[in-house]
Amino acid sequence: MTIRTALRTSRLATYAILFVLVWLLLTTYRVATSFDWSTITSPSFTGPNAVGGIVGVVVLIALVMLLIALYGELSETEPAPEPWPPSE
Repeated sequence: MTIRTALRTSRLATYAILFVLVWLLLTTYRVATSFDWSTITSPSFTGPNAVGGIVGVVVLIALVMLLIALYGELSETEPAPEPWPPSE
């Protein structure tokens, strides 16, 4: 299914996927800039610490990669169904 077909078939779902992708990218940026990266070895785990921020960034990046793979699948044209009746 191509992206054009996906938009024609389910415009709401396609735009929802793109909206979630943009939201995840913005949230990943906010999480990555909300803590001090130089405090990774700090023994204090109160407040916005580096360990929690790194885990959050890794999870968000995994979700972004999943949505990019989903978007890539929308643009594939193969495997397509065989035409009926078969022409030989």
